[in-house]
Amino acid sequence: MIHEITMPKLGMMDGDINLSEWYVKEGDKVAAGQELCEIESQKITNKIETKIDGTVLKIFTDEGDEVPIGTLLALIGEESDDISKYL
Repeated sequence: MIHEITMPKLGMMDGDINLSEWYVKEGDKVAAGQELCEIESQKITNKIETKIDGTVLKIFTDEGDEVPIGTLLALIGEESDDISKYL
């Protein structure tokens, strides 16, 4: 089953949020609770964790990108999962 990682809302922030650093790359195995990336707004820095065990199937956002809230950042799942509908 594919798990979508999206840009969360940080506090009262409504604008774009910077994805400052990825801690994983495509193909990496990850465990539930593992930190995937760091994001920051003008006032808040936060880390995004995965909620499931799996493999990083696809990363859609580069480090340094300013990303709107709700944007798809990455997909986590089984290596056999079909991600073609996301491409």
